[in-house]
Amino acid sequence: MKDKIKYITTEHLDAMIGEDFIKLAVFYKKKSPYGWTKRDLRISPYGVDIKEFNFDYVKKYVDEAYSVFPEEEIKELITKVNKYYEKNNK
Repeated sequence: MKDKIKYITTEHLDAMIGEDFIKLAVFYKKKSPYGWTKRDLRISPYGVDIKEFNFDYVKKYVDEAYSVFPEEEIKELITKVNKYYEKNNK
């Protein structure tokens, strides 16, 4: 049976939560003059156990994709992931 994936997003980051893993995706965001926004995938490492998914893990891959990136967005993603796990008692 396939895992159900839960997506948690911020402006440039996604966390994909499976039954026994969590995967990060880092995007480049470009706004179009026509009103839509394009998100290009920059990096998406292999999924890891939830215990390994922390600020330092996310920052490591964000630093590979961006030279300057707001730490607030990383903290926002980690907070959303932690709230999801608290809510679902995982």
